[in-house]
Amino acid sequence: MARCGHFRLMRTLPMDQDWLATLEQNLIGRRCSVERREADWAVNLEGGGNISLPVPWRVVAEGRIAFADEDDGQQFGLPSPVDGQAEANRLLAGKAITKIAIDQETADLTLHFEAGVRIEAFNNSSGYEGWKINLPSDHGGLWVIALGGGDVAVLDSIF
Repeated sequence: MARCGHFRLMRTLPMDQDWLATLEQNLIGRRCSVERREADWAVNLEGGGNISLPVPWRVVAEGRIAFADEDDGQQFGLPSPVDGQAEANRLLAGKAITKIAIDQETADLTLHFEAGVRIEAFNNSSGYEGWKINLPSDHGGLWVIALGGGDVAVLDSIF
């Protein structure tokens, strides 16, 4: 394993490795809030950690697309533009994560929540990194990064 700063790089790994179990153990049951940042969105996990979403993503609720990142600021004939942060947080309010899925071919990420709500993040490049999950040491100590082309890199803390 190569050293990378204060982390140990665990090369791209198949989805059946121990890191996936660690990821699930540290995400399932947690609630989150969505934050619009300057260049991306963040899903901030209750108790620490976040998921960075510089890629297209959406919230699916009640069997339809209830909000997508591109909807932020759009008027759609409404009295005022859509406040994406407020809308995403309304849709996720009080709901805990029940399951996480990472597509083995594309590294698309799906977070399943209570009441059938889910966030889907679309890894949209063959070269650029996609979403990133950052869990502090008290919640598994992992960085999981969707790589261009559909691979996944996992870094674990060595502290």
